[in-house]
Amino acid sequence: MTAPDGDALRSAFVLVTGNANKAKEAERILGFRPDTEPVDLPELQSLDLQVVLDAKAKEAWSRLERPVVVEETAFYLDSMNGFPGPLVKWMLGAVGPEGLAHTALALGDPGATAVCALAYCDGGRLVSARGETRGHLVAEPRGGAGFGWDPVFVPEGHTRTYAELEPELKDTLGHRGRAWRAFRGALVEAGIVD
Repeated sequence: MTAPDGDALRSAFVLVTGNANKAKEAERILGFRPDTEPVDLPELQSLDLQVVLDAKAKEAWSRLERPVVVEETAFYLDSMNGFPGPLVKWMLGAVGPEGLAHTALALGDPGATAVCALAYCDGGRLVSARGETRGHLVAEPRGGAGFGWDPVFVPEGHTRTYAELEPELKDTLGHRGRAWRAFRGALVEAGIVD
């Protein structure tokens, strides 16, 4: 099965996000700039990433009434039995990436998993995929690229943080790149694109 080309994907959906960084990474990974809509969607408070993702996708479709793709990220700290997971946005807002790292390190385990989940909804079908990257946190932020936890997260097998990596390398081994590649396959399997 071959991967769908950019034209097939470009016309298949609108990416619902107001986050310019997420749109920029999607463009690099996909090889084209997807249409985006910055719809302010309510964020369901749940530790179940799939529940949050599905609710977000259905709400986006109901507002736009056209095929949509939404993204949800989660960050699972080993030291906190997976917390904050999908609630990471609020933890980052409260303590920043340094606070996230200091929490894990203070509890004695810097291990973490970054997860990106994508969902397509066209009012009838709901198709999702996810990607994840294991790694660890460092106390001091490093690097000038990226966003969110990128300056304090070092992917497994590497010594540099996401924020220190070349964008193409981050896209190859990062959770978002893995999610988009899996998502392409899921759209083909569902018959949404050829």
